[in-house]
Amino acid sequence: MRSRYVDRIIYMKKLLIRLIPDAIYEALEKTALHSERSLEAQARYILSCSVNNEKQLTGGERYQREITARLNQALSEANEVITAINLVPARIAEQLGHHDAIESENWFTGNAVPSFTELDELSDIFGCSPDWLKFGENVPYPKSSKGRINWNRGGEKDIDALLEPDNKGRKVSSIHIFRVNESGNILILREFENSITTDFFSTNLYLSDKEKIGQGGFHDLVDFLVILQSLYLKYINSNLLVKSYNISQYVLDSCYKSGEKHPITICSAGETSTWWEDIWHEDMIAQSRNNESYFWDGDKPLIDSLHKELQKNNRLKPNSELDMPLIG
Repeated sequence: MRSRYVDRIIYMKKLLIRLIPDAIYEALEKTALHSERSLEAQARYILSCSVNNEKQLTGGERYQREITARLNQALSEANEVITAINLVPARIAEQLGHHDAIESENWFTGNAVPSFTELDELSDIFGCSPDWLKFGENVPYPKSSKGRINWNRGGEKDIDALLEPDNKGRKVSSIHIFRVNESGNILILREFENSITTDFFSTNLYLSDKEKIGQGGFHDLVDFLVILQSLYLKYINSNLLVKSYNISQYVLDSCYKSGEKHPITICSAGETSTWWEDIWHEDMIAQSRNNESYFWDGDKPLIDSLHKELQKNNRLKPNSELDMPLIG
């Protein structure tokens, strides 16, 4: 079958434009005829106008164009992670308390610009950085480096900090715990009720070879297992969702793109594992029939050492004191 684009080629000095759609080519022919120009002259004229118009944009026009682009990018990302509804400008207008969708529609078509206050509200709806949305600074979904989560050696204050509501007072609805395969680094993603706003951060924790993490890193992991036990008790006695994953650095980089993609997308890319609820549990470790590893290759020496330390100092609550379902 002959391509419908085969004759639609424009030759210009130092420029060859191929595969021009029929409708565009025909419109170009009509405007060239109306302007009494050759096809090449008309194409050259249109290109020149386009370049000159870009140069002549005012600061306000350029800002409006940039805002529109960021709004549409954030809207697209939001719809990648929202499953219940399709988020459109009209729904956004309703969430913002507008009487109609006209102003909101104009924001996304480049015919109006939201105020800074409205952009703050929009960033909350989209779960993106307000500074990125307003000013183009940094990335849409930055990862913070909170670092240490065991300031209180795994005590209740550490759990309270992990479950702390966001700046809008929304409670934590989900906690996703990622172990990066290559480094063993632990990343944590918190989701909040009735929103796609997240808190994504790296920690000081490395579930890796004991020789690589040193004594300080080892004792941080002991605290981490205490935190996981306490988190499990919150999990079985509330609506809190907690999941753990193993993920390669390559997959993490590919789906998160250094903050260009919404971090919730990482959850579907990681390999789901129950290690967060089993790694601290003596009975679950004892039931393992694999002599080489428990949850990932080479983890046995580290986990066995962690359990010895936990038992030596009675760091974990005994099963008899836990209000939890029978395991096994």
